[in-house]
This record gives sequence, C-alpha cells and structure tokens, in this order.
Amino acid sequence: MNNKVSRTVSGIFTAIILSLALSGIVNAQEVTGSLFGSVRDNVGAVVPGATVTITDPSKGDVVVRTATTNDDGEFSAPNLQVGTYSITIESANFKKSVRTDIKLDLGQRRTVDIVLEAGNINETVTVEADPVAVDLQSATSGTIISGDQVREISINNRNFTQLVALAPGVSSDLSDQVYVGTTNPEGQANTVQLSVNGARSSQNTFTVDGADVTDRGSNLTIQAYPSVDSIGEFRVLRSLYPAESGRSGGGQVNVVTRSGTSKFRGSVYEFFRDEDLNANSYLINSQTTPQFGRNNKGRAIRVPFNYDNYGYTIGGPVFFLGFGDGTAAFKRYEKTFFFFSQEFRSDNRFAAPNLVTVPDANLKAGIFPIDVCINRNNNAAETCAVGSPFRLTAGTPLNSALINPTAAAYLRDIYSKLPNPNQGTAANPYLASFSLANKFDFRQEILKIDHTFTDDLAAYYRFQNDNIPSEEGNALFSSGSGLPGVSNTATNSPGKTHTVQTTYSFTPSTILELRYTYSFGAILSNNVGLLALANSNIPVTLPYQNQRDRVPTLTGNGFTGLTSFGPYDNFSNKSNYNASITHIAGNHTMKFGAVYSMYRKNENALAGNNEGIFNSFNNTVATGVTNSTLNQNLQRWANFLVGNVFTNGFTQARFDYTADLRQKAFEAYAQDEWRVRRNLTVYYGVRYSFFGSPWDKNGRLTNFAPE
Repeated sequence: MNNKVSRTVSGIFTAIILSLALSGIVNAQEVTGSLFGSVRDNVGAVVPGATVTITDPSKGDVVVRTATTNDDGEFSAPNLQVGTYSITIESANFKKSVRTDIKLDLGQRRTVDIVLEAGNINETVTVEADPVAVDLQSATSGTIISGDQVREISINNRNFTQLVALAPGVSSDLSDQVYVGTTNPEGQANTVQLSVNGARSSQNTFTVDGADVTDRGSNLTIQAYPSVDSIGEFRVLRSLYPAESGRSGGGQVNVVTRSGTSKFRGSVYEFFRDEDLNANSYLINSQTTPQFGRNNKGRAIRVPFNYDNYGYTIGGPVFFLGFGDGTAAFKRYEKTFFFFSQEFRSDNRFAAPNLVTVPDANLKAGIFPIDVCINRNNNAAETCAVGSPFRLTAGTPLNSALINPTAAAYLRDIYSKLPNPNQGTAANPYLASFSLANKFDFRQEILKIDHTFTDDLAAYYRFQNDNIPSEEGNALFSSGSGLPGVSNTATNSPGKTHTVQTTYSFTPSTILELRYTYSFGAILSNNVGLLALANSNIPVTLPYQNQRDRVPTLTGNGFTGLTSFGPYDNFSNKSNYNASITHIAGNHTMKFGAVYSMYRKNENALAGNNEGIFNSFNNTVATGVTNSTLNQNLQRWANFLVGNVFTNGFTQARFDYTADLRQKAFEAYAQDEWRVRRNLTVYYGVRYSFFGSPWDKNGRLTNFAPE
C-alpha cells in the first residue's frame, strides 16, 4: 500500500472514529443534496484539474464549496443544502463557464455536465440550467414536493401531510381533520393514516430539518407541525433507501424549512371557513327539534362553525450594530441570514350531535311513570308486590329522606344542570341529541438562522414552538358521555424542536457533518366540566386515594353514563446526535456515519378507574309491571336514587399508574456511490441498528428479555 493510499485510508478510519465519538442518537435522515458532474472540451476530451466553484446567489453569491476535477474530468460536491446554485468552471486555455439556476432538491443526486470552449479564461460563457433534471445517480424511489407546491396546491386544512398522498404508492385514510393538536373539532384523533407501498401507517417516520418529530408512542401522530408557508420542500422516500436512511420500514418524509436570503422577503396570508359556506348535515336535517332551531323556510339551522388560519413570514440578512460593510450604524453581515414564520389558527365549531338518554324533570324529582321497587336492602326475594312498603306508586314523589346522599349529590351538582329530553319517542321518551361546542386554538413560531463562518465551515440553527390550547366538549378523544357540560376537558398539545447542524470541509474531498436535534411533544389535559372535582362534591369514601381530578364515574343507572377522560399527562422527548464523514476518492463517494438516540415516553391513565366507578344497579321490575327495556332502565334509576347498588357494583383501581419509558438506540452505516462509467453508478452500503429494549423508570412495567 503506497503512502498516498495509506494516508487516505487512515484519514477515513479516523473520521469514522470521530463520527462514533461525537454521535448521539437520531434518524440519519438526509437533509441535503449532492451535485456531480464532468467537465469536457467541445470535442469530448476530459478536462482534469479544472477549478469548480459552487455559489449560492440567494445569499449574495457566497461560496459554499470548491472542488477540482479528477483525472477523468469529474467532480463531486456532496452534502449541499437544498437551494438553487451557480457553478463556475475555470481552466487554463478555456473560457470561463458559468452554469446558473441549478436547483438542488432534498436528497437529490443531480448531474451537471459542462462543456468548455477553447479561448481566453477572461471570457465567460453563461448557460442557464434546465429547471428539471433526471437523477442519474441514485436508485432510491422518492417523490419531491416543492415549497411552491406545498403553498399553492389547495389543501383543505393546510396540513402538509395531505400532500404525501400525491406520491405514487401512497394510500391515504386522512379525513377532514385540522392537524394542529391531539384531536380535532370533529372529535377524531389526529392520527396520520398514510400507507406507503403497503406498509402500515405506524411504520412511517417524519423529520423536520433532521429532527425526528414522530411520536414514538403510537407512531401515528406528530410532535410538531411545521406551517405550510415555512416549508422549503419535502421528500417522500418509498423504497430502496440508502444506508444512511434508517429507523422505519415504511415511508420516510423528510421536511426542509425555508432559509433567509440576501434580500428581505415576506408574505402575509389568511384562510377561513364558515358555516354560511357549508351545507348542512343529513343528521341535523333529520332531527325533529334541531338544537339551533329552524329558519323561516323550515330548514334546520347549520351548526355554528368558524375556522380562521392566518400568519406571516419574513426572511433576509441579519444586521448587527457596528459590524459589516458600509458606514451605517446598523450594517448588514453578509454571511448571516434568518427566516421567521408565525402562524395562528382558531377553530370554533360544534361537533356532530350525540344521541343520549337523560332523565326528565319528574325523574330528577323522584316521580316515576310506573310503579318501581325501592328495596334499600337489595333483597332479591322482595317482589315489591302491590301494597308492599318497598313499592313506590307511579306519580308519587319519592320521599327525600330515602334518597341516598351520594345520589343526591349527583342530582344536585350534575343531573339538575342537564337539559331535558328533546328527541323523545313513544318507545323511548328520554332520548336527547346535543351538539357540543369545541374550541381549538393554535400559535406557532419558527426561527431559522444560517451562518457561513468560512468557505469551509457553515452552520444553521432552527427552533420551532407550537402552542395548541383546546377545549373539548366531549372530553379528550371524544371519550366522554356526550352530555352538555359534563365531560369537558381543557387540553394543550405543546411541541418544540431544536436543531443545530454544522458542515465542515477538511478538504474539497472530505466533509464532516454534525447534527444535534431535540424534539418534545405532549398532551396535557384536565377535566373542567361538571365531573371535575372543582365543580362537583360527591360524598364517597373511597378505598384508595383518588389521584385524578374528577368525581367517580357513574354508569348503569338507566341513562347515559357520566364518564370522562384524564387528567392526562402524556409527553415524549428525543435527543438525537448524528455525525457523518463523506470522502471522495476518484470515482467513489463514500459516506460513514453513526447515530445515537435517547427516548423518553411518559404517559399516565394506564390503570383502571382510579377515580372509582359505580356501574351496576338492580333492574328487576316490580310485580305486575311490564318487563321492557324502558321499564328496566326506570327501575335502575330508582335503585340509583336510593343507593341500591350491587355488592360488586363499585370498583376502583389502587392508583393511576404512570409509565415512564426510556430507550436508547445506536446505529452506524457505511455506503459508497461508485461511478463506474458516466452512465453507470453502483450504489451499495450496510447499516447496523441496535434498538435497546425500553425500560420503565419506575420499575413497574416489565419487558421480556430472551437472553
């Protein structure tokens, strides 16, 4: 092995060791592109030793990479940020050649072949590149969605994930959902149901500027939602992934946000939807007495619906006091650029009506339309025959002294505040239908700073903050009773991401990339309806301490149960470290890297009903009363009022268990792009992935370890 080769191999292995030492954890998702090309004269002979200078016109023609053509007249410039570049080729005895408007997309391997004309190097030949170029270097199957497409294609709720369905091989089960939080005003959970090439929806990975924003709880939700106007472009990888792309076997959606330029640019936008623009639903039109009444034409009034989405973006150069060019007090610093985006959403609407059953005014007062049994001793042998002291005659008010204190509290604090039935029928006079109000707000800030320290060293920092407060009329995940004011919850789904990336060129042929990302997402919900402890005082002596913020759940008393969800403290965070070395040796572009990940997933509400639940009341009707479902439910209500609950009719979990799961993972890869000929590239690589078993910090959950 000669000294030159030995030094090259030694340098590569040193870079690998450096990558492993500096790496932490994350998907090695690609957030850059690469330019390849050849330089020849007008008779087809290669031009070795030509100087290749790549500049970014949007940032004042800052030099981002320099290279020299090899003995075969070829050059490589990997790991370039997404953007539009100019390439200048200079060689003795040839005119200078400038190729402009070379658009480089995310993950693209773009080939740029240049022909030099003989002449004076002081003469310049400028050629504008074709806007579309075929990727001749990579076998990866992917689809680019440009920033213009993201912003200009009609998207029902301005959610970029809907555009993923434009890629071949992607099937979508996305509905009319506002993807800015845990749930949406229609009551559905905001899961991203996209199947890529037949893989499950839970096998997809979403990254933003390299930050993994996939919630690793269900793998079906996103921790942070970049606004449509902040996206530069994104790419959907579908198959034949390079070795550097790992983690999931389904689709990989890599989003890159916009950067500032040397000129100030901005935008202002607003989108809205309103009930006056909507048709009414069949269910509301078919109701006997719609909740919001009927208009002068006898048609049901539309459910109130108001959706407003507005924001702005601004980007440009950074000005510092007393630094930079010129003599002004505030001077532009030519190598620092920023982009800032802020977006707001407000969605106030009523969810689809729920069909429930509620007691009427007479039942709340203990007056029944049939004879009922009020056996306080729960004696199964007691038939409540006519004349029995345990039989309450129809139309006779129940003696208040017989009403159980706990039942009296439910009547006072909850049932007395419920509307009476409004959809009653002969078969069931206690039916009711209510449309519950939901309020969903959203505010987001995105800041990106790009800085070029030298021609060899560049870096960027990106920060995103989502604040998503909401009020659910039927509890989080629509898991409430459907009764107005009973199961209301107040939720926030905050999200944050930090990304820092540096790119350093040791030489034009050896490039180091380091990236750290941190992402956080949460679902923080509390009860604020009538079931909340702050709003109701139900005198129940519980076997265990109630660690939740609501009174005992009540079901099985003849009417729709009093149920809710939470409090819910669900959050996850990820710290990801990524390091890679790219080395160009002749016709080989080799890349080595490692990633290290640390995950945390914290979630409560995994046990049963820690607040306690009354769930079983005797439904045996009195002697001589028709044994119908309606009469059985009335008998249940009677037993509820007098506290006649079955022995096993109350249960409570000892505690509201919280899982605090931790996991670490390590991955490393090596790959090579070997350009065997101008029209033949061999791409091969290997990836090692170790996903450590998750463990519970509290030591209560277990996992099977085969070793």
